[in-house]
Amino acid sequence: MDEFALASRLSYFYWSSMPDDELLRLAGEKMLRTNLAAQTKRLLADRKSEAFVRNFVGQWLQTRDIESVQIDARQVLGREAAADPDQDRRRTRFRELREKDEATLTPAEKKEIEEIRGTFGRRFGRGGPRAELTGDLRRAMRQETEKSFDYIIREDRSLLELLDSDYTFLNERLARHYGLTNLNLSGDEMVLVKLPADSPRGGVITHGSVLAVTSNPTRTSPVKRGLFILDNLLGTPPPPPPPDIPPLEDAAKAMKEKTLTLRETLALHREQPLCSSCHNRMDPLGLALENFNAMGMWRDQERGQPVDVTGKLLSGESFTNIKELKKILARNHATEFYHTITEKLLTYALGRGLEYYDVATVDAIVERLEKSGGRPSALLSGIIESAPFQKTRAFDPTENAKPTAPAAQRADARTKP
Repeated sequence: MDEFALASRLSYFYWSSMPDDELLRLAGEKMLRTNLAAQTKRLLADRKSEAFVRNFVGQWLQTRDIESVQIDARQVLGREAAADPDQDRRRTRFRELREKDEATLTPAEKKEIEEIRGTFGRRFGRGGPRAELTGDLRRAMRQETEKSFDYIIREDRSLLELLDSDYTFLNERLARHYGLTNLNLSGDEMVLVKLPADSPRGGVITHGSVLAVTSNPTRTSPVKRGLFILDNLLGTPPPPPPPDIPPLEDAAKAMKEKTLTLRETLALHREQPLCSSCHNRMDPLGLALENFNAMGMWRDQERGQPVDVTGKLLSGESFTNIKELKKILARNHATEFYHTITEKLLTYALGRGLEYYDVATVDAIVERLEKSGGRPSALLSGIIESAPFQKTRAFDPTENAKPTAPAAQRADARTKP
């Protein structure tokens, strides 16, 4: 492409906006390619590159969804309270009484409503639920993920720190939400924080933004969380579920004598042959995050039982907690992660999905990444210098007839000589 088109592509990649005077001047002098390294460094150093961080992270890690995801704090926290066999009965009775015309309620029924309402309140303490995903808290969660990515990019640290790190970005409100009250933070400003040695935090899969957007409104979702890791970090998403698969909760309806934890419910669900193959891949990853509730808070029990986060990946590695899983992903699955982030960022840079003819480009960039120890500078320069970024394809009327290679086929192509 000509240098004006290159200037535009470069500017929209880093700034999500049109080229400035310097880019246009260099393009007019046909000197942009000669000065490409210096210009990419300048664009990244400019504050306008915050748009790149915000938009790419929002698209890749779904952090933009944290602003609107629906979470019912009362029901989420209710799963962590001690088991109460009479809760469902009281809840049903409460609905029956509330549906009656208030004028027809007897004094005894009015008293019963207040008594039941009081039991609900006591389950969470005097002030009701101890946490709500307020606008400020949601914004802090999104900024934690954005600032972590921004820090790694600008400091040229290893991209594997997105999987496992000993630091994160917090303000007073978010630290309190996470239970990290010994950090002595104050105010709303998000700051770089060195995490305690025994902290399970660090790495994007323990960020509140990711944990919330991969949950259901009333509970965690190991399936969504496992799928998120497979799709967005390892690049191996399972196929879509077959039609007419019953809801997960249906697996627990037959067990009327006890209230099942989510792990037990998933175990019953996996007994169905149509469900087992995909869930055997997703569930161990998602269940490893069960110590984090749907609001990203730490918990030790569910339905009155200790949370079990042990598991074994299909690749053979066993783990007993999320800290061990993060180390396994960073140590044993770095190549898969490099491929995935390269594909995600190249898709963002080009504004289109990747095709079979992009496989060689991705492989070349991943090779640069591995040689550099996972440095973002190798990833960014590899994309900007690549043929897909700098060239356009001549129109081929037969191109539309060619099938697009699915992600699984592109992954297979990477492993073939």
